[in-house]
Order: sequence, then structure tokens, then C-alpha cells
Amino acid sequence: MRKAWRNFASKAKRLVEGRKIGISYAALWYGLLVAGALWVGLLSVGTVSVMALSTNADMYHMTGLVKLTTWAVFFFGGLVASYKAGYKGWQHGLWTGLFLGLIVVIFMLEIVPTIVIWQDIAFQWFAAAILGTTGGLVGLKILQRKRDRRGYSFKEARKQKFCRLDKGK
Repeated sequence: MRKAWRNFASKAKRLVEGRKIGISYAALWYGLLVAGALWVGLLSVGTVSVMALSTNADMYHMTGLVKLTTWAVFFFGGLVASYKAGYKGWQHGLWTGLFLGLIVVIFMLEIVPTIVIWQDIAFQWFAAAILGTTGGLVGLKILQRKRDRRGYSFKEARKQKFCRLDKGK
């Protein structure tokens, strides 16, 4: 029994190793935390601004604000995760989007379980995957552009200058 358990534990450990599947768990966690903080912050600012700008006679439906904020968070979560990881932007963005989508689906099922339609849940999760992947690709491109813009350091430029002088002899 112990041998079977050890065998199962070692196989399970291989499945979740970040290096084997090519993702950084620290970057995923960072993307999820930033996305959660951004979601809470944007919804708070949006709600307060709508309440401050509205009069007593007006009634607003906040579903558009919540949906727009949630979709923006999917994108920025993938962007932050891939920027932090520095490689495989689409994969980090996809996993971040899927985890955020799962959190949103659980939240939807807990808050309003009778009204939720399964097509809405599937659409929300699909949107999370697509927007997270897109954010991951954009985050990696931003990082690559930043690296390309830096250019050489003075030390490397001096080395190349001396190499050219040596070759000219």
C-alpha cells in the first residue's frame, strides 16, 4: 500500500512541476493577485463614481460596468502574468484567464444560482480564456520591446569598439 501511494505521489508531483509544463507558478500567482486587486479597485471606483454622479431619481444598472471590469481584469491578469514570467506569454495568459474564469463562475453560481444560465457560464469562461491569452501575448510583446529598446550597456559597446579596432589591424 505504501509503495503504491509513493508511486502515485511521485506521478502527481511530476504533473504539477512548473518546469515540466513550462509555466511559472509565481508569475501565475502574481497575475491572479494583481487581477483580483484591480477588479476590487475598479469596481469600487466605478460604483462610487456612479453613486456620486447620480441623483436621487435615477436608477442605474451596474451589469455593464461589472462585465466590462471583469473582462478588463482577464486581459490585465494575463498581461501581468506573462510580463512577470518573461516567457510563454500565451500559456501564462491562458492559465491566468482560466483560473480567473473559474473564480468568476464560482462567484456567479454562489451569488445567483437560480438565474445563471449554463450558456452564460460557458461564454464567460471562453471569454476569460481568450482575453487572458491575448493579454499574455501583449504582455510578452511589451517585455520584448522593452528589452530591445535598452540596447547595449556602455561596457558591451566598449567591448565591441575594441573588437572592431582589433579586427581592423
